[in-house]
Amino acid sequence: RMIGSWALKARVEENLGVALAPGFFDKAEQYARRKLDLCNERAGRQYGEDGYGDEYLVLLTADTVREMAFSEYTMIRSAEIMAARGKAAEA
Repeated sequence: RMIGSWALKARVEENLGVALAPGFFDKAEQYARRKLDLCNERAGRQYGEDGYGDEYLVLLTADTVREMAFSEYTMIRSAEIMAARGKAAEA
């Protein structure tokens, strides 16, 4: 049986050492579950076979959270740089 969302969130938060906003986690979970399903399908595996189940989903979701957080950071930073350049051009 596949790990549920609440248990997955708790294990990912433990892995990362931070509490995650529900909406942010939901996006990461959906992406990680789709990715794992696709990997298993391509390899001809069932969920959990050869170690590609709950344990791997925890790691995959934690990695997805890191990727999403970094992407969000770069978008914010880029907007700040663009705004600073705009102000410099006006001066």
